[in-house]
Amino acid sequence: MYGGVGTAEDVWRAQSIWSQAANRHKAAIGRARAVTLGAVVTAAALGAAASQVMPHSPVTGRVCAFLALLAAGAAPLAALGAAPDRVRDWTRMRSVSEELKSQVYVRLARLAQYRPADDRDRVLRERADAVLAEAADLEPATTGLRPVERPLPPVRDVTGYVEARLLPQLERYYRPKAVEMGRRARLVERWGQALAAVSVVLGAVAGAFAVEEAAAWIPVVAAVSATVVSHGASARYVAQQVEFSRTAGELERLLHWWRGCDPATEADADRLAERAEHVVSVQNEGWMAKWIAD
Repeated sequence: MYGGVGTAEDVWRAQSIWSQAANRHKAAIGRARAVTLGAVVTAAALGAAASQVMPHSPVTGRVCAFLALLAAGAAPLAALGAAPDRVRDWTRMRSVSEELKSQVYVRLARLAQYRPADDRDRVLRERADAVLAEAADLEPATTGLRPVERPLPPVRDVTGYVEARLLPQLERYYRPKAVEMGRRARLVERWGQALAAVSVVLGAVAGAFAVEEAAAWIPVVAAVSATVVSHGASARYVAQQVEFSRTAGELERLLHWWRGCDPATEADADRLAERAEHVVSVQNEGWMAKWIAD
């Protein structure tokens, strides 16, 4: 408990609620995309299997055909869970959460616009109210959510700001996220390459040995390959890797600049906080704009 930060505690609780709402929507979108991918692959595979099995076992063939049709019908229904409006709502919730978090950290550090002691709570409340007013249409998504009980960040000055805000953003979020997105992008690329190789082999077998069964699987593999690549594109792994890497680089350069300020002035401290939050905000806004554009 920090003296005189009752407003910060209120905003911190609100941030927790919006963070949970954003995470819940993100998880739902991820599930929808995974189910859509699985349904498309299943429909293609079972459809081909049905045509192959039907002459030998009509019952099994009909079962495969039935399941293929079910999967094909489920795919567009599942895709609704990752529709553009759902993605737009998620990105806006995340933006609200991140902006509230940003304001709390700068307020606790007593930097930039929060340096005048008599205006800190008023400025924070006004800024938080403005953020929440813009997201008023999303408030139903927060129904039933309760703030996670957690203390305010241990920030009282610029040193605390660097240790609790800037460094964790750099070392525990942006750098690891860049690595994670790069790994996912490579995985999608490898799956695409593997499926392309399988398609080539099937084509060679069908052409050289006149194996009709192999030929029947070529469009299936092509459809699965296209679906996997489309899944990677919709998840924007490569774009996110670039964004996270760029932001990590900017924060690292800012940190090096700050460590070179000897002695650091109040203006330097204010500039550090303003610049760090601007870098994070630009990343969030750019990331959100790209997602919404789809």
